[in-house]
Amino acid sequence: MFGWLKKKGQDSRIYMCIKEVKWELESGDAVVRAKILAIASVLGKDLFADVEIPIDVVDRPLDYSREDLMRFYEVLEDIRNSATVQMEHLKKSMARFGVNFPPFAESHVKLSNRALEVWMATVGAGIVTERRGDVREIWRLLVQSRPHLDMAINAIVEVEKKTMEITGQQGGMFSAYDRTEWKKACNFVPSQFSKTLNLK
Repeated sequence: MFGWLKKKGQDSRIYMCIKEVKWELESGDAVVRAKILAIASVLGKDLFADVEIPIDVVDRPLDYSREDLMRFYEVLEDIRNSATVQMEHLKKSMARFGVNFPPFAESHVKLSNRALEVWMATVGAGIVTERRGDVREIWRLLVQSRPHLDMAINAIVEVEKKTMEITGQQGGMFSAYDRTEWKKACNFVPSQFSKTLNLK
C-alpha cells in the first residue's frame, strides 16, 4: 500500500516536471529555448560528473532500475530546489540593505533551473515511460533552437557578469566557458531520442 503511494507520488512529481518544461519551451520564443539548451548543455557536461551520475543514464535510462533512476532524479531535484532556496535567501539579504534583487538575475536563476529540469525530465522518461513522447518533444524544440545559440550565449554571459557584479559572487560558471566547446556540447541529444528525431 505505502509502496504504491510512494511510487504514485514520485510519478506525479516527474509528470509535473515534464509538463512544465514542455510548456516553457512551447510558449517561449526561439532565443529562450536556445538559452535553456545552452545552459542545459553546460550543466550536462559538468554537473553529472560532479554528482557522479553516469551520463549514459540519459542515453539509455531503461538499462537502469527504477530505484537507480529515482536516485539520480532526486539528486538533480535537490540541486534545483537548493538553487531556488539560495536565491530567496539572497533576495532577503539584499532587501535588508535596501537593495532589490534584479529581475534579470532572478530570470537567469529560473532559466538555469528549467535547464536542469531538462535533465530531470530526460531521466524521468525512463521512469514514467508513457511520457517519453513529451520528453522527445522537449528535445525536438531544443534542437530547433540551435540557430539562435550565439545570441543566447551572449545574453547568458552578460547576465551572469552583471549578476556577479551586483551580488559580489565570483567564478561564474558560464563566463569563462570556451565558446567553441560550449556550442559543441549543444549538439548532444540523448540517443534514446536522436534516431526518432532523425539525428545522428
